[in-house]
Amino acid sequence: MVDAGAPPFDFDLRQTLGENLRRLRAERDWSQEDLAFECQLHRTFVAHVERGKRNISLDNIAKLASALGVPAYRLLVPPAD
Repeated sequence: MVDAGAPPFDFDLRQTLGENLRRLRAERDWSQEDLAFECQLHRTFVAHVERGKRNISLDNIAKLASALGVPAYRLLVPPAD
């Protein structure tokens, strides 16, 4: 039986989202405030997402991806080593 509280995959999506967000933002030399401005989100929201502390909506994932110029799925896939 699968634990109803456990994700059905072997990685944490919130952590992966946060790491990808931080990496892509850094590649553009953007601050959290810069990214938040581009997405019309609050800087502390972006900070919480980067730390994996927020369970965000698909709409906000789309806003972040659009601002970073990547397809939304790229924020959710672990980077290849």
